[in-house]
Amino acid sequence: MSQDKLALLRQSIAAAESSLKTAKQLLSEVESGGMKPSAKDLPGEVGVFDGLNMVSEKGETYPVPANYASKSLLVVGDTLKLVDENGEKRFKQIEHVKRHKTTGILHKKDGKFKVITPEGSYNVLDASIEHFKGEVGDEVILQLPAGNLTTAWGAVESIHKPGTQPDSQPESKTTGDKPAQAPKEAALAPAKPTPKTTPKPAVKMAPPKPAPKPKFQPKPKAAAKTAPKPAAKPAPAPASVVLSDDDLR
Repeated sequence: MSQDKLALLRQSIAAAESSLKTAKQLLSEVESGGMKPSAKDLPGEVGVFDGLNMVSEKGETYPVPANYASKSLLVVGDTLKLVDENGEKRFKQIEHVKRHKTTGILHKKDGKFKVITPEGSYNVLDASIEHFKGEVGDEVILQLPAGNLTTAWGAVESIHKPGTQPDSQPESKTTGDKPAQAPKEAALAPAKPTPKTTPKPAVKMAPPKPAPKPKFQPKPKAAAKTAPKPAAKPAPAPASVVLSDDDLR
């Protein structure tokens, strides 16, 4: 057998071993995952979250731990199931309603925290405020049920101080719409030389016209022009008379 065929055979065996290893790993993951039934398939009591409690179809009320509701970002209308797990009663979220995100300001009234938003005023869990170390006046990103904005409760997604950048931006409508991404910085183009311009000659300003005189002032009469008198002609010198001898007689 040539060396080329032997090398090809070794490569084929290595590829087969790698594929077999991958297949075994996938099979193990599928088998381990298949052994855990989903929360929907577990026996238990089903109800709807009202902001504080789970209300069953029979009208029974089960208090939901505030820490669980806060960390799970439960909003009014989410469907829960109370199941028995290792001898303990636990809540499982099996369905969630469509969300609407908004931003508001944290207030406190009668010892209770509220968030004032453009949609209205909403109660929030003290556990959420403590988790984010919120204070009155902080800005809050709040999740609400999209189909019930008149609800009394909201879920706190994050809290930040005024003037700081929040960890997540509120969406304009409901979750599912991706928030707008900040535009990337564009490379600066080299500055273009400023074209030379020929300075224009300065425009001479005409002297201001004199203000017109009021109409009620009488116009001064123009002085009558007198023709200059002609200069007096000098009198002609008397002609000398020559007397003859006969005239003297």
